[in-house]
Amino acid sequence: MHARITLFAFAVVLLALASLIPTLQFPSSADVSTFIGPRVWPLALLIALFGLGSALLLMTWRDVRRGITYGDEPEANATTQRNVAVLQRFTLASTRHWWLIAATLIYTWLISLVGFLLASLAFTLVGTLLLGARSWRTILI
Repeated sequence: MHARITLFAFAVVLLALASLIPTLQFPSSADVSTFIGPRVWPLALLIALFGLGSALLLMTWRDVRRGITYGDEPEANATTQRNVAVLQRFTLASTRHWWLIAATLIYTWLISLVGFLLASLAFTLVGTLLLGARSWRTILI
């Protein structure tokens, strides 16, 4: 479990660092006639993404050094737990975060192809389904 969490946290930190260069190319408030420039919101999100990803990475490393494991069960149930874990390894629930990252990247790519409105509608539909909504009335709202 630690390896998967570490990999995810490392991917989040790398995404934030890789997105920093294009974000810094946006005009600042000094370059435009507004008080808050177009760079402020994406930069704030990247700082939060980097900070939270780094915190998750550090907490996971700390737990590994302390020997803390997640979801310890008694040894009698260890074999059963391993069998269940193998069966649930690649379910939607266990890979949902990767699907959301992929949907976000596809959404960003679709904006330039079909426009903001259609890409946002598609992303909202896919994101709502990935996050667990099953009622079509709720999804449409």
